[in-house]
Amino acid sequence: MKWIKIKNTGLIEPQALSLIGASTKQNDSSKIGQFGSGNKYALAYLLRNNYDVRIYSGLNEIKITTAKETFREIDFDVIFINGEKTSITISMGKDWEFWQAIREIYCNAIDEGGSEIDMVQNIVPVENETHFYIDTSKDVMEFFGNFNNYFAINKKVLFECSEGRILEKTGNECNIYRKGIRCYNASKTSVYDYDFNNITVDEDRLVKYWWNLEEKLWNIIYQCDNEEIINQILHNCGDNNYFEGCISDIATINSSQISDKFKEVLCKTNLAPKGMAGLLKPDEINNHIILPTKIFQSVRGVIGDDNVGDKFKVCKAGFIYREIDITTLYEATLKQVKYFLNECKFNIPYEIKVAIFDEKKCMGTVNEDTIIISNVCMEKGVNEVINTVIEEYIHIKYKAQDETRDFQTAIITEFVSYMKNINAFVV
Repeated sequence: MKWIKIKNTGLIEPQALSLIGASTKQNDSSKIGQFGSGNKYALAYLLRNNYDVRIYSGLNEIKITTAKETFREIDFDVIFINGEKTSITISMGKDWEFWQAIREIYCNAIDEGGSEIDMVQNIVPVENETHFYIDTSKDVMEFFGNFNNYFAINKKVLFECSEGRILEKTGNECNIYRKGIRCYNASKTSVYDYDFNNITVDEDRLVKYWWNLEEKLWNIIYQCDNEEIINQILHNCGDNNYFEGCISDIATINSSQISDKFKEVLCKTNLAPKGMAGLLKPDEINNHIILPTKIFQSVRGVIGDDNVGDKFKVCKAGFIYREIDITTLYEATLKQVKYFLNECKFNIPYEIKVAIFDEKKCMGTVNEDTIIISNVCMEKGVNEVINTVIEEYIHIKYKAQDETRDFQTAIITEFVSYMKNINAFVV
């Protein structure tokens, strides 16, 4: 008979299999385990699915049995350790898969030191070692056949920083690890696999906050100094099929640690945000890298205009816009706006241009001494455009930001100044 053998140095205590929440690793960042429930969940899964499990602490076998107990007219299989009843039933970890059970036992072995996982023919206990033996099945063969998808131990490290590692790609799915142990079930593929030094996981040892995963992923990518890796990620992250390109609205992507090599690669090409890629002309498409909009926003401040020219800019509010040609309709609208302001003796000395914004609620912005009006604002009519032109005029003249005391003061100052000019009143 073949067995999976997982072993480590030192002797496991029976309480480690029965005392829920008992973990000596909670304050040790070097350890993988932290909840004190992993072995219990693993044991419950294996017994529930009729695996034969043998555990040895040195030469002594820890006997694992079950017995039925009825609670409110429902039968439960309760686990006994060396004949002593525990409070654990085999119902724990009801959504677990085989690999998660093996993962927990192996992770504990890694934490204890001297860990090994292998397939053996015979059970051979050893003094001063802990051995877990699990009988083999088709799940076992699948597990070993895809071992590198579950554990990053044998994977080649392509880049490493304080946040984690970029690893060689294995399998078709995106493989995400925490301290070398799979911690995320992804339905998408990825350009590379990733191992995080520290990311919050739940009691199933899976990533707890998916948006935090996206943030930490790009923290690692931005620090990369390998040109080939950077190019591979940039050229694929605009594709929704790749995990690197899936960034949620609530994720905060910070490029403050971006490497010089990453900047150098960015400055060798033309960039466009995915949300506005439809504005690219046919002759522009082939020579642009399409980035997820949040990635474009985060790197726009660290690259020069040469990489985007006059195509895509980011306003102070963080919205991306691209200037467009003024149509006959827009020209007529702006003509009415200027006529009204001239009649009111309200002089706007700045050039007015029209742009498309990735945020439909944004009515306008400024770029140095130019007022930029959104196409949405233009379509709302003359009154809305007048309001926006005056607001942006004040932003330029007084250098005041939206929703600030300075902006409020600027409006009042401009209004008083206008009243004085209209009435030719001299104080």
